[in-house]
Amino acid sequence: MCIPGRLSNVCRNLTNLMSDNFRDNWKYVSGALLLHALLGVLLIVVAMGSRHTVMPQAAIKGVMIDRAALNRMLRPTPAEPLAPPAPIPAPPPEPPPPKVDKSQELEQQALQKRNAEQKKQLELQRQVDLEKQQQLAAQVQVQAEAKRQQEEADKKRLADIKQKQLDVDKKRQAELDAKEHAAREAELQAQIAAEEGRAQAVSAGLLNQYVALLNQRVERNWTKPPSAKQGLDCQVKVTQASGGTVLSVTIGSCNGDEAVKQSIEVAVYRSSPVPAPPDARLFDRNLTFHFKPVE
Repeated sequence: MCIPGRLSNVCRNLTNLMSDNFRDNWKYVSGALLLHALLGVLLIVVAMGSRHTVMPQAAIKGVMIDRAALNRMLRPTPAEPLAPPAPIPAPPPEPPPPKVDKSQELEQQALQKRNAEQKKQLELQRQVDLEKQQQLAAQVQVQAEAKRQQEEADKKRLADIKQKQLDVDKKRQAELDAKEHAAREAELQAQIAAEEGRAQAVSAGLLNQYVALLNQRVERNWTKPPSAKQGLDCQVKVTQASGGTVLSVTIGSCNGDEAVKQSIEVAVYRSSPVPAPPDARLFDRNLTFHFKPVE
């Protein structure tokens, strides 16, 4: 809708211009519309003010706008291309590494090689030492097991030996006990037989005969001391050997003094060897008789 009056031509021109150019330059027209709207508001204000003030013809003509000029004015100015961003300055180049002398480089390589070889040798030596330690530990374990088994075998063998020795000792002791028992039995039987024989000899009066022989032998060798009294009776204990040799003399109960006792003792020693009994069963190593001299 255009403004009526003298500005109708301007309005039509603007409308035609916008319809022709909007299809091709709608992006730029939208901005120009705002400008034209402002311009239209300004023209309305001017037109309303013209009711009170008569504008000269020259002034009216001055607002006429050439269509070609308006097209040139409304033609969008091509946007200036954006300036490319400033290139980022490249970092300064690194200084080249210092040149190394070829001999130094070779020496460094040789040193690295030696270090690698030494490291390899150390690793190999460590492996060898570890294997040796494992072998030594296994050997020690085997030796300990063998020692334990040997100790157990020795203990068992020693226990068997002790048991066998105990069995032998028991058997030997049993044999000794049996022999001793048999010997004691034989001795006892011999004693019983001797006692029986002695009893028979005594009952036969052979013991009294043997005592009379002893008294006679001692009295022949006795020197009567002045202190001897009539009715002398002294008990004499004689220890003799198997042949009648007198080994010791002891005077027991006696009704004589010391001189008498000593004289009897001397007489018994002088009578050695004493006469044998008429019966061998009457022989006694510890002989006891009463010395009674005949007045």
